[in-house]
Amino acid sequence: MNKVVMIGIDALDSILLSKFESELPNLRELMKNAPKIHMQSVFPPDSPVAWASIYTGKSPASTGIVYFRSPLDNKSFVTALDDSENSIRGRLQGTCFWDYLSQHQKKVCVLFPLAVYPPWPVNGVMVSRSMRHLGANCAPAAYPSQIGKDKDLSGLNMIQEISSLKASALYKIIAKCKNLLSNEFSFGIEMLRKDDWDLFFMYSSVLDSIQHCFWSHHDDKDPTHVAGTPFKDVIKDFYVLYDKKIGELLSAVNSGSTVIIFSDHGHGMRPVNLVNINEILRKEGYLVSKGGQNHQSNLSRFTEMAKRAADRLISVHGVEVIAARLLRLFPWARKIYAAPSGVDWDKTIACVSDLSGIKAYSYGGIEISGDAKKRNSYEELRSAIIDRLSIIREPTSGINIMKWICRREELYQGEFINRYPDIVFELQEGYGIGWSIHCPIMGKSGTHEIHPGSHRSDSPVFLISYPGSENFSQFNITLMDIAPTVLDLLNVHGDFLFDGKSIFNPEH
Repeated sequence: MNKVVMIGIDALDSILLSKFESELPNLRELMKNAPKIHMQSVFPPDSPVAWASIYTGKSPASTGIVYFRSPLDNKSFVTALDDSENSIRGRLQGTCFWDYLSQHQKKVCVLFPLAVYPPWPVNGVMVSRSMRHLGANCAPAAYPSQIGKDKDLSGLNMIQEISSLKASALYKIIAKCKNLLSNEFSFGIEMLRKDDWDLFFMYSSVLDSIQHCFWSHHDDKDPTHVAGTPFKDVIKDFYVLYDKKIGELLSAVNSGSTVIIFSDHGHGMRPVNLVNINEILRKEGYLVSKGGQNHQSNLSRFTEMAKRAADRLISVHGVEVIAARLLRLFPWARKIYAAPSGVDWDKTIACVSDLSGIKAYSYGGIEISGDAKKRNSYEELRSAIIDRLSIIREPTSGINIMKWICRREELYQGEFINRYPDIVFELQEGYGIGWSIHCPIMGKSGTHEIHPGSHRSDSPVFLISYPGSENFSQFNITLMDIAPTVLDLLNVHGDFLFDGKSIFNPEH
């Protein structure tokens, strides 16, 4: 009977994997023998959103785990960090691929699944860790609970994702991440050998944190890159370390097992150039300033100047760790930072939805006011905004900055589709979304150094070692295809209401 071993590595990037291939003997062997499958992440390609789709085989519009905020109605949509973990757990419990396998008497070992805490009963073992309570004082929890009593799990806790400009702090981050990675794989190998699992799944978060923090050191095209940095090879070194640990784990895998190495999204440089979408909406009359379309109050002008001063303080003086912590402690400050000042929300029809508040992303959406949605002209309004934003061009080169833009219903279908903004879009690589008004449409990000690395939707990894690779029917897949594929490999079938399909399914 076939066994499946899955190693999920947050932000493992296919482009970097190919770049470092010569120094990755174990992954290179898998790449050589694996079918050439290209996988696309979800929208938005944020980790909690993506892993929920991996676990369930459903789109974010079906899981309800979506990462958007609407300045128009002051509602906070579901995220693993902003919503309670019990709520996230409640949405996922019973719907993950390991749950379906447990129901069919398959023996499973599930280690450290992201955004799943506390663990729940399975036919086997499940160990999970909190994203809210980090550090040695909150050890991971286990089912059955005896595992936590027999073993010290404190060294397996996730590291709080931070960044710093200080070399001393960066060296500490490297040491902590190496220690966690080593502990994860040591524990994983021990658990893999403990029983004859039908499914062994292990998740690791370290690489995502490292790429967020050290991208500008790695990438000499990053405008903040400093030649001669001692951290130039940190990202590559972690790819090499992962390769070594993967090799050690694979040595414990029974022959004939299917091995899947995969990620939720790729990684690249966070955008430096900003496109102030709200200023375009203001000029078109969709967003209204207090005092009139061409008026900017002294208060709003002062507030925007204060934000830009904060940007410079964060970037130049290296207090980004403090800034990030303050935004976590005081969510209202995040909203003030993200939302444009001086907006007349009663008269505004459309504005940019907030994804971050302090870090520029290339993907986002346009939220339309509730009153406008009730009008018969709602669809015409969406069409007009899409048409206008579709033709944004870079002033010098004339290139079209909009990679794609559409109605939310054209992206996904699902009961939680209303948690997406009315219009969703992604800018071309290198361009991020700005929120400011009464300013040039094109600008520069002042907070790039907080996290110079950013998620890519088009370069996650899916490597599968399977003897019947000639049976694959699909080579372009999405994250939603992973769960049905795993069940197919283990010969478990049923009406699971997946949005994805097995990559062996000829009707894919």
